[in-house]
Amino acid sequence: MKKFILLLSALLLSVQAQAALVSVSSQGKIVNPPSVQEDSVLSRYQNKYYQFGFNEAQGVTLDRTIKIRGGTIAKGTKVDSHLIFLNSKGKTDVTKKATWEFSGDVLGVMTDSLGKDMAATNDLFAYGKYFQEVTDHDPIGSQQWFKNLGLEGGGDFANYSSNFLKLGMHVTEPGDWIRVITVSAVPIPAALFLFAPALLGFLGLRRKVSSTTA
Repeated sequence: MKKFILLLSALLLSVQAQAALVSVSSQGKIVNPPSVQEDSVLSRYQNKYYQFGFNEAQGVTLDRTIKIRGGTIAKGTKVDSHLIFLNSKGKTDVTKKATWEFSGDVLGVMTDSLGKDMAATNDLFAYGKYFQEVTDHDPIGSQQWFKNLGLEGGGDFANYSSNFLKLGMHVTEPGDWIRVITVSAVPIPAALFLFAPALLGFLGLRRKVSSTTA
């Protein structure tokens, strides 16, 4: 019985830590840890191109109003952030469409082609230094921020409803990267984590009463 209680507690903890990206259709893949540099190993997976997505910062209370496509998200809103990208290697022409599911409703997307909206929020959400490439004139490896982000190619679209995002990306070089902002996933109330110890105590008391009765 103790093993059962420990298993239950571990299950509750795992649910609380559940990633906010839930699923994606066949032309996308959820990855962890992220690797988003230009022509990185995640340009392709098993010689096929995919949209790749991962969770960035979770449970961020905005310290300022941020800009998204077609509007803003107000200061004080608690949000989760996710990055989705399609990165072709060389001049390969790639088009991929995928439907992404999140554990919270989508509040907005950052898809501007110059990436200004994403750059303005990297201090809030970015895990490490994204969007870096080696410049052509410096083979030693000095780096600069990508000048082309967001959705740029023909046929690109990002339409969302509730906790689903339908995303089309058409790229050659350097690729498309967008940031998705969702309502922060609600954690399991702390009271639920008292359930397992309480149940264990109850079972112990019941066993003691049974022994006394015997």
